[in-house]
Amino acid sequence: MLSRISGFQGLRLEYFIAFVLLFNAFSWYFFCDLTISNIEGIYTTGSFESISLQLAYPISIIISAILASVSLTHASKKHFFIFWILGGIGSSVSSAFLLESPLMVKLAIIVFMGASFGIGMPRCLNYFTDLIPIEKRGKIGGITFLAIVASAVLFIMTSPKLDPTTNAIVLVTWRGWSLAALHFAPKNKETFEDLGERKKADYGFPWNRTFFLYFTTWFMFALVSGFGSNIASFYGSNYLGYLKVIEPSIGGLSAVVSGAFSDWIGRKRVITFGFASLGLAYAVLGLAPEMLFSWFFFYIIDGIAMGLLWVSFIVVLWGEISRNGTEKSYAIGEAPYFLTGIVSSLLAPFTSLIPRTSAFSLAALFLFVAVLPLMYAPETLPEKKIKDRELKQYIDKAKKTKEKYT
Repeated sequence: MLSRISGFQGLRLEYFIAFVLLFNAFSWYFFCDLTISNIEGIYTTGSFESISLQLAYPISIIISAILASVSLTHASKKHFFIFWILGGIGSSVSSAFLLESPLMVKLAIIVFMGASFGIGMPRCLNYFTDLIPIEKRGKIGGITFLAIVASAVLFIMTSPKLDPTTNAIVLVTWRGWSLAALHFAPKNKETFEDLGERKKADYGFPWNRTFFLYFTTWFMFALVSGFGSNIASFYGSNYLGYLKVIEPSIGGLSAVVSGAFSDWIGRKRVITFGFASLGLAYAVLGLAPEMLFSWFFFYIIDGIAMGLLWVSFIVVLWGEISRNGTEKSYAIGEAPYFLTGIVSSLLAPFTSLIPRTSAFSLAALFLFVAVLPLMYAPETLPEKKIKDRELKQYIDKAKKTKEKYT
């Protein structure tokens, strides 16, 4: 049985299981989001119906994630994941009725889809943290995001051609195949946290100084991102057709590179670079919004920041900050990511009222301000891991030098 393999191969199997569960869940989340966006298109932009549909999905994810992290902490992980995936399959089936249903039924289906993702999201990320050693989380998280982007692009290309029933079948099939990975999930295995960095008991909420500093930065980014995406879409409509595709492509590659760097030099430096570079991109856009180069530069930097910050704030950071329950830390820490869509929907009607130069300059200012809490935040990657890697690099270099002159 593969689940009983020990040693190096067993560890690789566990990496793969963590990758599969995370990849399947978040790619399915993006597929559902695209399906809901297509349904929103039947209503007038900015109408009550359109905004209601836009808000139902992220709000249901946030609420269900927090409630689940508080009340379902003692459920068996394997059984929990099975029921979570089955819930996703059920909500995928219900998506077939989205198009022709009344508004209230549409909202109920969308809430079902959001809750089907949100309930298990903190535990899935916690499972990833348990199975993956701290010095490899950034790298594997980056590979996961690259795979998610690739699958999302494929779904975007095919979904407009699908009728609601076929689309629902695709969602069901995609969510369902991850059940196979649970067959190989380790049973009663000591995790890396159990072996060397055991977390404290799951009581209370993760309100500590480190959590607060990183959460403040992440929350400010969510507000700016929700506001900035509207401004960029409104004023950059002439460039969206052939430049917007750059963003996800760059984001996927950036996630892999930045994930590896975060395992090498630490999380804090990589996050600071992401915020500073994105602030610079908004500043350049504010100075020359009419130039094609400005938009090209913006979408490249935005793609880099997207991949970098997704790996850091979605996958890696909250599991390393947690002091009172990793699942609660993920549930609360992830909320600003989904809050971005809420902010974007609420501010969309006011986008045209803000001059473009003022809007981009304001976004750049807030991003630079968001970096300030990072100055006081500690590094979450243990110093010992950084020193060990530097020592290994030095030893390898010394061996090569010795071989060269002997």
